[in-house]
Amino acid sequence: MKFYLVLFIDAIIIEATQRINMFRTLGKSKIAFVLAILFGISLFFFKSGSRYSNILNSDNVVATVSGTNISTSKYNRTLQMNINQFNQMLKKKIGKEEIKNFQLHTLSLSALINNAVFESEFNKLGFKLDETVIAQKTKEKIPRLYDDKNKLNEIYLNQFLQQQQLKIEDIVQIIDYETRDIFFEDAFFKINYPKNFSNKINEYKKHLRKIKYLKISLNEIDIADYIEKYSSNIDENLKKFYDENISFYMTDEKRDVDFIRLNKKNYSELFEPTESEILEYYNENKKLYSEKEKRSFIQFNFKTAEEAKKLKFQINDLNDNKDIIVFANENNININIFDDLTSNEVQEQIAKSLFNLKTNQISEVIKTDLAHHIIVLQNITEAFQKSYKSSKEDIKEIINSIELNNYFIELNNNISEAIVKGYTLKEIESEFDLKIESIENITKELDGKKNGDEEYLESLITNSFASNKDFVSDIMAINSDNFYIFNVSKIIISTPNKFEKVKKFVKKDWEFSLKKQKLNDFFNSNINNNEII
Repeated sequence: MKFYLVLFIDAIIIEATQRINMFRTLGKSKIAFVLAILFGISLFFFKSGSRYSNILNSDNVVATVSGTNISTSKYNRTLQMNINQFNQMLKKKIGKEEIKNFQLHTLSLSALINNAVFESEFNKLGFKLDETVIAQKTKEKIPRLYDDKNKLNEIYLNQFLQQQQLKIEDIVQIIDYETRDIFFEDAFFKINYPKNFSNKINEYKKHLRKIKYLKISLNEIDIADYIEKYSSNIDENLKKFYDENISFYMTDEKRDVDFIRLNKKNYSELFEPTESEILEYYNENKKLYSEKEKRSFIQFNFKTAEEAKKLKFQINDLNDNKDIIVFANENNININIFDDLTSNEVQEQIAKSLFNLKTNQISEVIKTDLAHHIIVLQNITEAFQKSYKSSKEDIKEIINSIELNNYFIELNNNISEAIVKGYTLKEIESEFDLKIESIENITKELDGKKNGDEEYLESLITNSFASNKDFVSDIMAINSDNFYIFNVSKIIISTPNKFEKVKKFVKKDWEFSLKKQKLNDFFNSNINNNEII
């Protein structure tokens, strides 16, 4: 990384300096927020000691702009995103020399420095966000980060950070900056037209057109007269057509590929925690395995306080919640029944009343922003501590997943480093105790090779046909659990099929071209004839 900075920092330092000078007169402040507030205390698995995870540890900083750090992980991620964009634009996998020629390292670092300049100035201006805003934006941008009970999904978070190649600090910094940047852009650069102008623009964008057209099937075009013109030398014309369109009559290029597959599940057994480790984890995190008090209740909702008071008067003499349900059904009164909810799962105003009721007790009228409510407590499930036995499997899965993820990340990083150092596939196999597989004569099509590995084969085919011979690829990810590297060992180039072998296909294509030619000739000769149709 230091090597890249030495090569490319000069190319962008002038731009960065100019941008910093633009804001030189502005004030200075510092972002301060607590990660625990954003992600909650449920980040229990990031405890002291490196046995479970390293993910909260800061990584190297490649540059600092007025106190705003640019981390190695953010740089690597931005560089990879730029490489992927160029791969898509060029419809091939670009190599290391092309990456240098396109100056993707410069582009990546320049973009990050540009963001860091603005982020630094936002901080100096005191333009900060409340932690709750950052938490809300995090939930919006990473919907699966929290489950239905608003608890952090630790396993998904670990996978997400691995896939994005980021640290938690990076995620928070990115979301914090992007949110502020969007507000800044909207406030200063978004153009708002007067309503009358906007309506006219929208009317133009949404206008509809009726179009009449004639659909003609080329199969119905009679070309007997055109073929008659070539009857004396059809073979000669077919050969000429074949030569002019030789690219359509080539053999498929074939390749032999050696590859190594890495499946995370294959290493799972290496990290089965011992009984003592599981017990230790349980004892150190007992709070995570305690169940809060839960309550089941009936809820009535009304638009007005008068309606709610009327119902309360009608059911006050009923001593059992079952009688209240019967009464509601007989009088066509809508009810909602909720089972086993904690105080965190109930609206705050309702929770205050609910968790002070006794079984079968009817609440006073509760007013919220949505309606007026009456609740009747049905049942109380007392808080309790889950036993070690009932928690054991969950803990086992968590420890195994974290250890496995960390090992797999480290393995892939080590293999990537070996590739950069120029290791052959055979050397990588030996160094990391892996297994080389081979596939011969593959083409760009699956060719019936469907055995449940279609996704893997499609990826291997696409990447191997975009690679050079005798070049160990970078790690290719199928998903968060499956990766592979490959080397193209042999290329059988595409060559023209002999004319005699494809003659019947050439004739079919030639006749099809004559149909298009006849149709074009017909319309060109009648270009000024309005009655042609």
